[in-house]
Amino acid sequence: MKQGFLPVRPEAATHWAIIGLFVMMAVAALSFAQSFFIPVVFALLLALILSPIRRALGKVGIGPGFAAGIIMIVFCAISAILLFMVSSSLATIVSDEPQLMNKVQERVNEMTGVLEPVRQAGQQLEEMQQSAPEAPERVVVREEGIFSLWAQTTPYVAGQVGLAIVLATFLIASGDMFYEKLVEVMPNLSAKRKALMIARDMERQLSTYFLTITGINAALGILVGVAMWLLGMPDPVFFGVAAFALNYIPYVGSIIGIVFAFMMGVVTYDNFWLSLAPPFAYWLINSAEGQFITPVAVGRRLRLNAVAVFLSIAFWAWLWSFVGMFLSTPMLIALKAFSERNSELSWLNTFLEGRKPCDMEDDQVVQGVMDDGSDACHPNEPQTLEEVEEQVSTREQIDEDLERDPSAQPSSV
Repeated sequence: MKQGFLPVRPEAATHWAIIGLFVMMAVAALSFAQSFFIPVVFALLLALILSPIRRALGKVGIGPGFAAGIIMIVFCAISAILLFMVSSSLATIVSDEPQLMNKVQERVNEMTGVLEPVRQAGQQLEEMQQSAPEAPERVVVREEGIFSLWAQTTPYVAGQVGLAIVLATFLIASGDMFYEKLVEVMPNLSAKRKALMIARDMERQLSTYFLTITGINAALGILVGVAMWLLGMPDPVFFGVAAFALNYIPYVGSIIGIVFAFMMGVVTYDNFWLSLAPPFAYWLINSAEGQFITPVAVGRRLRLNAVAVFLSIAFWAWLWSFVGMFLSTPMLIALKAFSERNSELSWLNTFLEGRKPCDMEDDQVVQGVMDDGSDACHPNEPQTLEEVEEQVSTREQIDEDLERDPSAQPSSV
């Protein structure tokens, strides 16, 4: 018998009310103390993702402390190299952002003529204001320059990055000490085993997903950079590194990349149709990766509900701005791993995981209620090799049952 949405208990209402109050208080605390929680959460997730590498180094005789030093030095070196590769281009884009936006607006206006009436109306209004008698003096408030903003924010960002790196180093260097502590604080053998399995599942799913996604993102960045180079776009290296980083944000990252490619294409090309080539190439490469490569590479167990992913990105972006968008997917994976091992949260795991074929009972209910054109219980999504083998095995089992009992009716798979 399946676990329902809510457990049937007399104190269920009070139980869920307390949970609701806890969630609201937790959200308020995460928002108020984000300067502390952001680097701590980042360090915890980074330690979980990189722990398998530390264990692999341990198998060849390298201790946890030395392994943590090697891992973090390599991580910081790669991050510094990527940042150096895009630093000059990023500084130019940020400093010239007003001019860039004006140029994009002018080019779009020249190509389409859509904004011409608006521009003419603005010019006429400005001429009327200038010709008006005894016009009041205009007071212009000069905004802070980009470099003064950088000077103000750099110490704050550097402090958070330093805290995250140092904490992640200590967490990795501690080895499996926290697994030992987790087992020690649990009251009985069953709770010890369950807690340890949840923690191991979180680590395994996070590391598998992000190490796989990192390889895919690297290939994506190379392809995007080569495509932009072939199209004659300025600074294709920047496009490649940006595509690599933005692809860690599902859906939203690709949209940002496509919009930026369109803006730079409009500025680069004189022909409007040619300016559509860079965003189209970006979209084509990203769509091929998202529709075919990633679903097969990560496997069914690590697939997530697209709606849940988008809501997670929106929530964490609202709570922690752009950094929250990067951290939203790993936290969603951790929540899914936790709900998988908790029977009371099995309904949450069902909503968080990606679509998959229903079991026979659910399929019969859906086919009896839904219209013939419905795709419920029969999602048209890329399948992994293990899914194909599972379906073949199920079909063979049904055929064997029919051979033993020809009168039996086969159920949908």
